[in-house]
Amino acid sequence: MWKSWLLAVTFFLAVTVSRAQVESKPDEETIRQIETRWEIAWNHHDIAAMTSLFAPEAGVVNLAGEWFKGREAFERSLESLHSGKVKESVWQTQDIDIKFLTPEIAIVHVRFSSHGDRNPDGSPMPPRRGIFTRVEVKRGGHWAIVASQATNIVPPATAVIPPRTKQYSGQ
Repeated sequence: MWKSWLLAVTFFLAVTVSRAQVESKPDEETIRQIETRWEIAWNHHDIAAMTSLFAPEAGVVNLAGEWFKGREAFERSLESLHSGKVKESVWQTQDIDIKFLTPEIAIVHVRFSSHGDRNPDGSPMPPRRGIFTRVEVKRGGHWAIVASQATNIVPPATAVIPPRTKQYSGQ
């Protein structure tokens, strides 16, 4: 009896995984288009177009470590950013990696670079590279970003590693 049950579960999982892989091709292209639309909107400093890619309840952590809860809070941060520090910046998406957790949920890693940012005194900042880790969800046939975490890529030799504390050492 248990062998029949195991065989049925194995067959069900194989069919489900196969179906998700076949069905994910159009969804994968749609997610790639989201990232292309982000790049275009950034380079046109079009805040409305950028935030339209996010679900209303989206959570976003930017490169400074600020956590914005909801699309409206994120929109206000972008308005400030694009009226100052990055108003002349140019964004380039370099790589997109998509992993489907289910047919309606994907983890998306986006490697990017940008240049043209300015320091508070107006002097140019060096070009930067980073990675977004995003969770994108399909609802009602449409994909939207529900969570996004930005991380700067820095040379390992320059990365500051804080001293271990009880909190981090597991003690």
